[in-house]
Amino acid sequence: MQRNGYMAKHVLIGGAGAPNYGDELIVRGWVDFLTTHIDPKTKILIYENIAKNEIELHGPFAKNANIEFRDDLAAIAKANKELSFWGQVARGYEFIQKNGMNSYKKHNLKELQNAETVHLHGGGYLNKLFPVKGFFLGLCAALNKAYGTRIFATGIGFGPADPVPAGLETTISEIFSRFEIFELRDVDNYRKLSKQFPFANFSYGLDDCFLVPQEKLRRPDDGKRRLYLSLLTYNMQKLASSYWDALAKVSEEFDEVVFLESCPWADKKVIEFVGQRFPKMKVVPVDELLNSGVVVGDHDFAFVSRFHVHFVLARLGCVGTFAKDNEYYNVKHQSILDRGSRFREFDGKKGTLYNADGNFRFKSGSDFQQMALDNDYHNRKIALAKNLYRM
Repeated sequence: MQRNGYMAKHVLIGGAGAPNYGDELIVRGWVDFLTTHIDPKTKILIYENIAKNEIELHGPFAKNANIEFRDDLAAIAKANKELSFWGQVARGYEFIQKNGMNSYKKHNLKELQNAETVHLHGGGYLNKLFPVKGFFLGLCAALNKAYGTRIFATGIGFGPADPVPAGLETTISEIFSRFEIFELRDVDNYRKLSKQFPFANFSYGLDDCFLVPQEKLRRPDDGKRRLYLSLLTYNMQKLASSYWDALAKVSEEFDEVVFLESCPWADKKVIEFVGQRFPKMKVVPVDELLNSGVVVGDHDFAFVSRFHVHFVLARLGCVGTFAKDNEYYNVKHQSILDRGSRFREFDGKKGTLYNADGNFRFKSGSDFQQMALDNDYHNRKIALAKNLYRM
């Protein structure tokens, strides 16, 4: 199929590239799906934050397809950092009308206007914490308005966001209504957005990481008992000294203490701090998690703050505890609890790890019900992807 003289192609837009484990797992899921189901001659563009990192992480897995990673849109979005999230959404929607395509000639934006589909893929990047990313949302709608491009969004973790400013309500409603489907991974924001913008095609669906099947997340069990850790800096700083003493005692029941890296630059200080308390702690880096998976057995346990580490371990039937202390992470962790995770919230400042009888409060062991549900979620996500890409 030819469109305006160019080969038909697909464009994906997202917030990966830091790198961050969850974001990269989403990209890997779509790379695997597209290389499996799309004609290898069809050109596919994937716009993320840092193209260089994406090429290093995912390039070898996209070598049998015509996939190109770019970061032009991230640069254009960052060209105006003064706007609020909703201001960026409006800016994106006005981008074509205000001659933005010609204003940024050093970027080959003609590829965008000739795309058959533009896909805002999953992740938790559409919120006031990363306001420049709102530009992507508005731009997708602008492409649909100007060129009739098919646009859709999947696995979005939306919010937190401030109320839509007065005078922008109609515009924002129109933007959302242009999407064929706008899939949200958490029920809270699905309900909130559906109520506020009743004419948009919102769907309460699944995180895009469900594209990746269990067998690509898991390494074979070698029989060792592992205590998994994945902490954020601000969570770690709130933990009482008694918590670390208790955690050290807990670790004696396991063969290994393993830290699962999510974001190398953000986790560096955390790993140094935790490593002082567990000198024999092993670290599994992001690229190894992506490419080789993680060993999860019947007797493993996890203490986590990172959402997608919770997400993956729960998918594999592991149990553990998670910390949450802000709106952003509260919604994230709840979304996987709603999908069957048996992880439990734990307050490291007030909670105790041991019962009065001296036994560890929490039970390890595989969650077979969660693993059974997971296969259904994976199949549902693949079915949605095939429908959107008209297979």
